[in-house]
Amino acid sequence: MKKRKQSRAERTRRKRARREEKRNAKGTMTMAEKKVATVEQIRKHMEKKEYAGVINAFADMLEQGNPPEECFGDVARAYFELGDYTRAASWVTTTLSKDAGNVEVRILLGRICQREKRPDDALKLYDAILRMHGNALSNEQRDEIKRLAGLDARLALEKTRAEYPHLAALLGLGEAPVKESSPSAPVASQPVQAASPTVDAESKAEEILAQEIRPVEKVEALNAFAGAAYIADDYASAKTLLMAALRLDPGCDVTLRNMALLLHDMGEQEKALQIAAKIRQTDFTLLHALKS
Repeated sequence: MKKRKQSRAERTRRKRARREEKRNAKGTMTMAEKKVATVEQIRKHMEKKEYAGVINAFADMLEQGNPPEECFGDVARAYFELGDYTRAASWVTTTLSKDAGNVEVRILLGRICQREKRPDDALKLYDAILRMHGNALSNEQRDEIKRLAGLDARLALEKTRAEYPHLAALLGLGEAPVKESSPSAPVASQPVQAASPTVDAESKAEEILAQEIRPVEKVEALNAFAGAAYIADDYASAKTLLMAALRLDPGCDVTLRNMALLLHDMGEQEKALQIAAKIRQTDFTLLHALKS
């Protein structure tokens, strides 16, 4: 019995020693080394579908003010899988502010729309992805859009053919539209101008505000529709919807964060910083994005 107790005590002592060694090793890591280690940790959590682990690992780096940008999309996906669609959409916006060509998170936003019972917005997003990024899509991404959009597109067959021609062509529901010549890219120092409006933002805002739902749900809906407009480069509509959300709840951090990122992308840097200053809790990820 005595030997057994000693053996158990020895194992406990060794475990403590190993934990202490790990803590000491972490303490000697540089910030760059910690960042690399965090990225690897997040990717492992994603592979194992440990989505809470993704959020926790990222939060550790966020507290230190040096979050790995290459994992922004993973954070969006993790929140989506955990059922927090508002934060997922917010991180989609953050990801695209740093990597506008990230098709994976654009598809993810379409999935968010579908989970929130907004099939029209999802179809609009999928069509926009095919229109703007069709040449860059992999076969896997095309197949994913087919799988995600197939049922909703066929349930609204005529509308799909009329309003979402690129999606209709992908699904074999219509002919491929005539390819438009690509406009020249805007000069980086100039404010980005939105394309033609994708939605009547004022009418949509009035419709949402008139619904018999809680104010917090109205704010979430306004942000969601603003996100869809943002993805389609319709910045004017996104701004209108976010302003409606801020009139309803001026202190909502999610709305303030989205508005700051939107204004930054529109070239209104000073206004973006003013909006960011109103957020109650300092957000280093947002400040990092606004600095670029």
